[in-house]
Amino acid sequence: NDVISHIDQVPDMEPEGKARLKAEAKFLRAYGYFNLNVLWRGVPLYLEYIEDAGTANKPRSSEADVWQAIINDLTDCINEENLPDRYAAGDGNYGRVTKGAAYAYRGHAYQFMASRLNDTKYYELALSDFEKKKKLGYKLYTGAGANSFKELRKPANEQCEEMISSIQCAEFPGMGN
Repeated sequence: NDVISHIDQVPDMEPEGKARLKAEAKFLRAYGYFNLNVLWRGVPLYLEYIEDAGTANKPRSSEADVWQAIINDLTDCINEENLPDRYAAGDGNYGRVTKGAAYAYRGHAYQFMASRLNDTKYYELALSDFEKKKKLGYKLYTGAGANSFKELRKPANEQCEEMISSIQCAEFPGMGN
C-alpha cells in the first residue's frame, strides 16, 4: 500500500516506470489477499497506506468484499498499458509481474468466487481470462517422456512458455540457489 499510495511522489522517475511498479504492487497485494481469503474467507481489508500501525483496527471484511478487491487490483494490472503481456525467456525482467500473471490469478479468483459464493457466472469469467492468457503466448509444457513433469521443475525449464509467475533460480558458487 505504501508503494501504491506514494510512488507518484518519487522524483526523477519516468511516469511509465511508476505506473508499471504501481501495477506490480497491486498484483502483489492481490496475491497476498488471495491467499488470506482462501484460508480465512474474509479478513480486514486495507487498501490505503497506514502511517501508524496502531490504528490498524478494521473489522473483518466479508469474503465477497475481499474477492472484489482482489479482482479490482488484478483488473487494474491488466488495464495498465505499461505492464507487459509477458517477458520472453532470457529477458532480464523475466519473473516480474505481467498481464499474463494477472489474467491467471484473476481467473483463479473467479473460480473460487464461483464455488464459494455459489454463482456459476464466475466460471465463464475465469474461462475468458484463461483464454486471454493463452493468447499472450503461454502454453503447456510439452516435455517428452514419462518424466516430463519432473523435467519441468528443473532450472533449464524455469523460463519455458508454461511459467506464468516464477521465482528465478540463481546459482552462485558456494551458495544454495
